[in-house]
Amino acid sequence: MMKLNKYFELAKEANIEALEIYIVRNYSLGFSLFHGEIDSYTTNDSISLGARGIFNGKMGYAYSEKIDKTTPEFIVKNIVENAKNITNDNKVTIFEGSKKYKKFNCYNKELDLVPVEEKLNKLYEIERKLKESDERITEIGGVGYEEARSETILANSYGLKLSEKSNYYVFFAEAVAKDGEETKTGYKTFLESDFSKFDVDKFVNDVKDNTIKQLGGKPCKSKNYRAVLAPRVVSSLMTAMLNSTIAEEVQKHSSLFEGKLNTQVLSKKITISEKPLAHNIFFKGFDDEGVATYNKDIFKNGVLKTFLYNLETALKDGVETTGNGYRSSSKSPVGTGFSNIFLKPGKISEEDMISKVKNGIYIDSITGLHAGLNAQSGNFSLQATGFIIRDGKIAEPVNLITVASNLVKVFQDVTMVANNVELLTNATSVPSIAIKSIMVSGN
Repeated sequence: MMKLNKYFELAKEANIEALEIYIVRNYSLGFSLFHGEIDSYTTNDSISLGARGIFNGKMGYAYSEKIDKTTPEFIVKNIVENAKNITNDNKVTIFEGSKKYKKFNCYNKELDLVPVEEKLNKLYEIERKLKESDERITEIGGVGYEEARSETILANSYGLKLSEKSNYYVFFAEAVAKDGEETKTGYKTFLESDFSKFDVDKFVNDVKDNTIKQLGGKPCKSKNYRAVLAPRVVSSLMTAMLNSTIAEEVQKHSSLFEGKLNTQVLSKKITISEKPLAHNIFFKGFDDEGVATYNKDIFKNGVLKTFLYNLETALKDGVETTGNGYRSSSKSPVGTGFSNIFLKPGKISEEDMISKVKNGIYIDSITGLHAGLNAQSGNFSLQATGFIIRDGKIAEPVNLITVASNLVKVFQDVTMVANNVELLTNATSVPSIAIKSIMVSGN
């Protein structure tokens, strides 16, 4: 671990009551092909240091992307100056440390040993096999590979020293299918840390299927439909709803769940948990304030069990932090976030769930959540694509439709939860769900 004693020595001399150092080192590699040629190739290796300290009862902040022998003095000076300019009387604290921290090695050293040439060759293979997969595939929009590794170090003047390291890779591909005058685009991503788990043939088949199955799509009749929502759709709506469980939103009176703690707010079929200690690539043993994380139910059988707190919002409410203090970067102040969210799966397969719905609609993608969602009310109106469900089976594709409902109502209306859990790139593990009704505007 980097030597940080100088920071703490200078902080003490400057009468900083407590100092916290937060260092992040990120490395990324990415390249993509277009028509058999490398059209982008990027690498990035960066390190940044964010610090905060309590001076005269105020929290001062400082940041640097240069770490050398001059950095400690620069950081301490800027914390003091920043604290002097703060006029609010918010309670501030730096966390001394938890009694125990869970650890898990989510860094795959083998990924670093895979030659770049081998990773690049996978892209050529994907592009070639996609072209050969179906005569209706007329264009490969692009195939790409990205990998990232991150190391976090957190230390403070109370003697706390923590570190974590993780890495992962993503393959992605986009294909264009044409049938007559109709053109459709499909894509697929694959996320892992173990390079040996990538199956080119399965990936290519999924991209092809995701593209071809859209051909023949047209708007459906406008009405309320019983619906099955695919995992990616569920994830988007669920994470938008979870923003209302952040304590700061409650304190600002902008939460959909203010005053609803320990009450039934969703369907009894719905249990949503945050599991930062789950053994996958999104494992987090501590938050960005040095608080030990723990697995927790946010909603259990539809009952709201907790709001999510960092140290500052917990102080306001006189409760313990839930270990959800996170920064978007070293430069950012600590906010509140969540990761490794799990929607508890049911026992039924998606296919059987569709069969039980009998007649309705299967929604496999939504777009425009940022523009089409009213965060204050939870109401949304979003562009979508999917398929008609007829006689318990997937039938013709539908597109150019809009789906409208309310975030909370969607999860109140859940009648079934499938067992087809997918771990997605936004750190959620979710299955498909069936809901009583959603308004679809088509023709």
